[in-house]
Amino acid sequence: MTITIWKYLLHQLLISFLASLLCFVLILEFADLFTNINRFIANDVDVSDILWTIILYMPKSIAYGISPALLFASTYTLAGFYSSNELISILNAGISYRRFILPIILLGSAMSLFSFAFNEIIVIDTFNKKNEFTSDLLGFSNSLDNTQVVIKTAADTGYDADQLIYYAKYYQDKNKQMQGSTVIFIKNKNSISKRIDAERAVYSDNGVWEFYSAFVYTFSNEGVVIPEYFEIYTNPLLNLDPVNFQNTQDDIASLKLSDARRLLERIKLIDSMTYRSYLTDYFERFSFSLTPLIVIMFSSAFAWLFKKNILFFSILLSLMISVLYYITEMLSILFAKQGYIPPLLGAWLPFIIFGIIGALLLKAVKT
Repeated sequence: MTITIWKYLLHQLLISFLASLLCFVLILEFADLFTNINRFIANDVDVSDILWTIILYMPKSIAYGISPALLFASTYTLAGFYSSNELISILNAGISYRRFILPIILLGSAMSLFSFAFNEIIVIDTFNKKNEFTSDLLGFSNSLDNTQVVIKTAADTGYDADQLIYYAKYYQDKNKQMQGSTVIFIKNKNSISKRIDAERAVYSDNGVWEFYSAFVYTFSNEGVVIPEYFEIYTNPLLNLDPVNFQNTQDDIASLKLSDARRLLERIKLIDSMTYRSYLTDYFERFSFSLTPLIVIMFSSAFAWLFKKNILFFSILLSLMISVLYYITEMLSILFAKQGYIPPLLGAWLPFIIFGIIGALLLKAVKT
């Protein structure tokens, strides 16, 4: 009998979920369309191209809509069971409330896993294509060229330098070339051992930078500066990958996990504060995918609290908790990015807090 009840519960829940998801997807699609509609009209964008942007944005809309759709569907379904006295009959049959909602909790866990996989496999690619296609339609630039680039990196072992500081007045990605380049060699963490000033530098096929019309200043231990001039100057120590000079327009959310890890390694060389922020966003990708489980836990716990206007009050309280969850997440992420708490803790703290609260509420349910 329990299996039959579970099938009936899931059937009712999935119908409500799909209807809710459709509504949220339409809302998000229209919101995105109206955001760009004036630009589309101004640039005489063809209707077929606009429809293609809508199609490309649909997976992202689905990803955004899963959690609120689950929240509404689970609350609506359980409130319906309570208001129609079906839940009372089920409890009187000897099936506890926690056992009754078990398939809903499992569905929330499954949707969390699906949300993560769906984002990694489909959403990232389609959303990036949508952004690139929209940029092309509106004439926006996605150049990787960069200006005023400063990079601080550790030097390879075996050389008379602990750290290197690269500066490029302008970096041209197409030719892998720096204009107005300077490199400073730091040893013992606070003294300069060498400085290179060049009109330009080009990344060669040998994997090192070639500095043209370069002035090289060597600082001896006695404080004497030895100047030298080179038409072309190379040093095996100067082998930093050109991608580090690119204009970083990507964020962690727009990259696959492997690419996100490479971006983290790159940012770590440039700026520790930015690295902390990116690392927090990286961990958040994992914790945020568990939001469907959180909303399912709270909606299941609140369905039995009210005797009248069950649907209204259940949805209202669930929405309040969801808003509180997102606010807590925003604050936790902000504290992590500012360095007050570790990035890993900042990304997972809201889930830990609300997961414990949700589990305690479910445990306290009268069965």
